[in-house]
Amino acid sequence: ILLKGIALPLLVISAILSATSFSNKGVIEGIAGLGLLAGFIFLYQPTSPILRSSAFHLLTASAIAFSITTRRKRIMELVAAIVVIIGLAFLYQPFNQLLHGTGLHLILTGMIVLAIVSPRRLLIERLSIGAIAVGLVFLCQPFWLLLYQTGLQILLGGLTGFIVVAHR
Repeated sequence: ILLKGIALPLLVISAILSATSFSNKGVIEGIAGLGLLAGFIFLYQPTSPILRSSAFHLLTASAIAFSITTRRKRIMELVAAIVVIIGLAFLYQPFNQLLHGTGLHLILTGMIVLAIVSPRRLLIERLSIGAIAVGLVFLCQPFWLLLYQTGLQILLGGLTGFIVVAHR
């Protein structure tokens, strides 16, 4: 458990260092792209809980390294926004638990990429603050269980986007 808790910060640090210090950005972009692909494959592996549990670590580190090194900023901005929207849609999947459990992973990965590659820093910052506010409202309202169940994920997605865009 201790190693798993240390793994994410170490992976994030190594992703940032590799993306900023190596001169050949194309190689890092390719490796990080393969890491994103592997992370999404691991995420949707219902037969292997070990692979599925390490998908978040792989997606987070790969998203950071890929976002820093990619040259396709506009395309990746659109793809990241689509991934966030799909993640929001997956938050409520009452009949498919595999999709329901992956909504937060998609939201966080998409927000990391979106906050790094988007040239619209102020817009992403305002959307992130709005997501934080909406998440808090969803958590505090007593009327609809669906809003309460999705409030924390929306709050975390907004918080992730705000932290990344504020520190880039």
